[in-house]
Amino acid sequence: MNTITLTEYKPCNISRDKITQEIIDELKNNYKGKFKINLKYTKKGDQWEIISQGWVGYIPINNDWNFYIKPKVPITNIFKMLEYAYNLKSFQFLDGLISCDSLPDFYNRLATIFAHRILNRIQKGLYSTYVKQSQELSYVKGKIDIKTMLKHPWKPKLTCQYDNFTQDIEDNQILLWTIYIISRQEICQENTRILIRKVYHALQGYLTLLPFTANDCINRNYNRLNEDYHCLHSLCRFFLENTTPSHEKGNHNSLPFLVNMNQLYEQFIAAWLKQHLPPHLGIKTQHRVEYDNFSFKIDLIIYNKNTQQNLYVLDTKYKTEIKQPDIYQIITYTFEQNCNHAILITPTINNAINDKIKNIYIRSLNFSLDDDIEVSGKNFLQQLMNINLNAYKN
Repeated sequence: MNTITLTEYKPCNISRDKITQEIIDELKNNYKGKFKINLKYTKKGDQWEIISQGWVGYIPINNDWNFYIKPKVPITNIFKMLEYAYNLKSFQFLDGLISCDSLPDFYNRLATIFAHRILNRIQKGLYSTYVKQSQELSYVKGKIDIKTMLKHPWKPKLTCQYDNFTQDIEDNQILLWTIYIISRQEICQENTRILIRKVYHALQGYLTLLPFTANDCINRNYNRLNEDYHCLHSLCRFFLENTTPSHEKGNHNSLPFLVNMNQLYEQFIAAWLKQHLPPHLGIKTQHRVEYDNFSFKIDLIIYNKNTQQNLYVLDTKYKTEIKQPDIYQIITYTFEQNCNHAILITPTINNAINDKIKNIYIRSLNFSLDDDIEVSGKNFLQQLMNINLNAYKN
């Protein structure tokens, strides 16, 4: 197996004679927007320059080639971001992942913990509930569907509607589908694969295998009997959101695992602020603005709960350099929201912004991922509040 290792946003130069055109075409065609690929002509020979555009993870191209894209931030900080972004604080398994030094190791351990949690739930009993069913029977069960029978009087059997107490429900089917997706990953270690197969077969005996998306894992209803499913579904969301559908057909079963660091950073910032803002401040996320011919979404808006006044419009940028289009964009957002403070949030910044256009103040603030996230967060929040001291007033 030939493995090419990259680090997000850092150029990786590979001699043209060491990688086939088919591999390059595979990246260009099936992973558009995830890589920037250029052919450079040098005195030492032609080279392919490949740059990951904020994506990290694992891509199996075929049985001979794969790409491993490392994050530029510490693995443990990625997990802390994940805890906030996917609401996994109650899992309390950070200690088990502290020693992770690579993304495959991170994925492997997370999959192991997920599998053990499902096994524990199976031992206690999968959540069951009543599901309405309609079936033709030779005896009466539940209620007879008179309307259906009158439409088909020649049928000898009775059409009955009844409630069936079953485990084969969406809450459990989501777990089975996620385990199935994980089982197709080649980056898991052998002992983890054995565990995953064990969980899959345990669930398969009770549940129907149906496809689900990451969106199916959120905004679900929970009660005292299935409260622990909230964390399980949060992990399902992570695995389904970052395991892309396979474009391969045939015997090659492995799926790519790719984390969009731009998206994760945005979700993390929103979740962190929700937990740490002063009580009188509220936050709107992905605020949609509609016009006749177009619409756009604003990452974050911080407002005063008492006056409903918008105080800050924030835009997260997982990059090291802020460009003019980024500034134009947030000025538009801030003006539309009748606000005075536009904040660009980046993990690391080379060109700090501190400017004013008419009555709009534009600033860049740093929420670093290189050190302890909680310390970085407190420093960021202090800088944010100092921008407009009136934000602390009721």
